[in-house]
Amino acid sequence: MESAAAVLDGLGWPDAVLAALLVLFAYPFAIYPPLIRLLARGRRPPAGEFPEGEWPEAALIICALNEEGVIGEKIENSLALDYPEGKLRVVVVNDGSTDLTGEIARRWTPRIELIERERRRGKVWNLNRVIAGRREPVVVLSDANVMYARDAMRRLVERLADPEVGCASGKVVLVETAAELETAEKQYYSIEWSLQEAESAFCSMVGADGAMYALKRALFRPVPDDTIIEDLVIPVQVVRQGKRAVFAPDALGWEQGVASLAEEFRRKVRIAAGAAQALVRGNGWPVGAPWRFWFVFVSHKLLRWLSPFVGLGALGWAGWHWEAPLARLALAGAAALAAAALLRWTAGPRARALDAPFYFVFGQCAQLAGFLKGLAGRQSALWAKADR
Repeated sequence: MESAAAVLDGLGWPDAVLAALLVLFAYPFAIYPPLIRLLARGRRPPAGEFPEGEWPEAALIICALNEEGVIGEKIENSLALDYPEGKLRVVVVNDGSTDLTGEIARRWTPRIELIERERRRGKVWNLNRVIAGRREPVVVLSDANVMYARDAMRRLVERLADPEVGCASGKVVLVETAAELETAEKQYYSIEWSLQEAESAFCSMVGADGAMYALKRALFRPVPDDTIIEDLVIPVQVVRQGKRAVFAPDALGWEQGVASLAEEFRRKVRIAAGAAQALVRGNGWPVGAPWRFWFVFVSHKLLRWLSPFVGLGALGWAGWHWEAPLARLALAGAAALAAAALLRWTAGPRARALDAPFYFVFGQCAQLAGFLKGLAGRQSALWAKADR
């Protein structure tokens, strides 16, 4: 059996190129997470609180499309939030719903402000016009199917007491997710929340949770009406203006998880398409941001978005130079990963031990399909709501 030294001596330039590609592929998943936690050690995310009489007025904006099943509960949940009396205005935008959403919401007027559209315009079209017309210094953006903890508004808005912070994102926990995704999804979000907390301490997180985030209204800039993922572009705009976007893990919300693999695939495709759109248009790049944020942006987002292309490039190179030692090892590893994912897919939740490789390969496929769709401009900004 060859010694390790002998193997290393046998490595040539094809192996060196492949090694670089493999490191680039692995970096956002395996290297960056411990690195950002190390860099954030000893730093604390921004935290503050307004004196009791100085909390800002805030508008909670809820865009709703055919949400008759939850809109009543959402309005009741919003009106019961713990926020200084008289300083919270709940705004419901009925975006051309064809069900009873508007009729149900009218039961709470004038306790809420109801804006009705005759036809569907999309979330971003509405946000551009509604936010521009608000007078409150803080706006909180929410989905209709996300229920907030009673203190969630305070926990979100208090982050904005720090003058360096312009946007704060909450922690939305998914419930009743499809069985084949539940365990892997929990692991994924646990890692993501950990990264967001470390990034908030180091500099700023990239993007926000579109179901639950607050921003200072003066920092809002209208985005193109056909923007696919505004919860990336709007927070990046905030950072481009010299402010920070931070994670508020104590601002809790709950949302119904996806009901099937197909629904999750469509969701991931849409997110990837939106990322590609933002990069092509330029409004997803952190122009003018400090180097710390560029480091976070490239490490956490850009290299993840590009990872399917890097991975395919590595496999293509390995296949072309299959006689190289590292190439054979890389091809064997890729085959083993694919086999594990396929076995998990066919066996279903019974093969829980293979959740990680399955979810990874599943995500890479969706990422590739979505990014190509976004580059081609074939992803609609109007999200097809799943029937539940």
